[in-house]
Amino acid sequence: MSLTTAQILDLAPDAASRKAGQDQAKPPKWSGLGRAGSVIWGEIKGSGASPYRTVADLAGPASKCTCPSRKFPCKHALGLMLVDAAAPLAEAEAPDWVAAWAKGRESRAAAAETRAAEPARPVDEKAQAKRRQAREDKVAAALDELDLWLRDLMRRGLAAARTEPYGFWDRMAGRLVDGQAPGLARRVRALPGLIAAGPRAGAARPEAALGLALGRIALLARAARRLDALFPEQAAGARAALGYPVTAEEMAVRPDQTDEWAVLAHTVEEEDKLTARAVWLVGRRSGAVAQVLDYGTAGSPLPPAPAAGQDFSGALAFHPGAPPLRAVFRDGRAGPAAAASLPGGGTVAAARDSFTGVLAQAPWTESWPVRLSGVRLGRLPGPAGAAPAFAVGDDTGCLPLRADARLPSLIAVASGHPFDLFGLHDGHGVAPLALAAQGRLYAMPAQASQPALLQVA
Repeated sequence: MSLTTAQILDLAPDAASRKAGQDQAKPPKWSGLGRAGSVIWGEIKGSGASPYRTVADLAGPASKCTCPSRKFPCKHALGLMLVDAAAPLAEAEAPDWVAAWAKGRESRAAAAETRAAEPARPVDEKAQAKRRQAREDKVAAALDELDLWLRDLMRRGLAAARTEPYGFWDRMAGRLVDGQAPGLARRVRALPGLIAAGPRAGAARPEAALGLALGRIALLARAARRLDALFPEQAAGARAALGYPVTAEEMAVRPDQTDEWAVLAHTVEEEDKLTARAVWLVGRRSGAVAQVLDYGTAGSPLPPAPAAGQDFSGALAFHPGAPPLRAVFRDGRAGPAAAASLPGGGTVAAARDSFTGVLAQAPWTESWPVRLSGVRLGRLPGPAGAAPAFAVGDDTGCLPLRADARLPSLIAVASGHPFDLFGLHDGHGVAPLALAAQGRLYAMPAQASQPALLQVA
């Protein structure tokens, strides 16, 4: 199998790696190129005396390189895969170093299966309960402080809040981090950005955005004080939004959901010193939407994941929460997409109803994935001299599109024809992530710095 150029570039950890990988995608730079099934390899001259040895398994996708880069995949791995995408490498007998790497991967996979099959170690329930209570006490104290802070904001009014410096918001966010409520801290830390943002198409008015965000924070804080009164799945969703981790023991008993999962898009964001990657999937049979989140650092790269435009044939396990969304990969394998389509699309009215249902269960939700089928693109009326604003619609209504540097590419691909769209809806507009048009599947690049759509299937 081979990945497309778009799928490979979507694996790059950042824009610099993407550009550097393209610079390495020149066959004359490589020697000893070959492949055995889905595994490809080659050697490339680096800054050292010996060439770097690079190997990749396109079925993972996974890769390894002897270069000192701490990025994953490195520019050499990206370049090697791009060389194969341009012209598939010839089959050959794998060198010893390639065979050793492949064997090591198989051994680690077998060891992981063995560990998973081993009986769980006995848990010190008293110590576990003590740790749990200590965290509950810290969170409760942080919620008390947040409540006072929110009351003071409301007493002074939002106009006064908009004049506060960044340190005002950051101090409260830091207190929530200390109180082990990182989910609330992230929301508070995002508030200055809402204040500084100007009017944007498909977004709440700047004067309303701050009030909406504070309202969601207040609703989540109130839910946190009455978890016992919520249904178990609702309580689990609230705990996840607060930042409570889901333990391995909890995930071990979650049921598998097996399907042919269409991988629609990746999104990558920098959160403090972490790189957060979301893989968005839709079940071709079930129509279920899943978000697989992974975090990486400079010293601990993101794990391999199926590329946008592939299908993951296997099982996912959803985290507890209502409605379910976040999931983890279980057993399965990535491969070419069965069809360049967006499964489970519906009308604009159905998308609005779906978002309403989500808010009924979790009113602190900031955005939710929607799938639209057979929509058309149109321009929204606006004041003279303003930047053009666009929307997608059908016979049941329309939804504005969030302002984005990649919208011209979307407009060019749509070309006035009906298309299917996948994106995130926040109650005001849709941020597109993928679309299917005229038998092709396109995805927004994982890094927002690329002002173009990528054809992935």
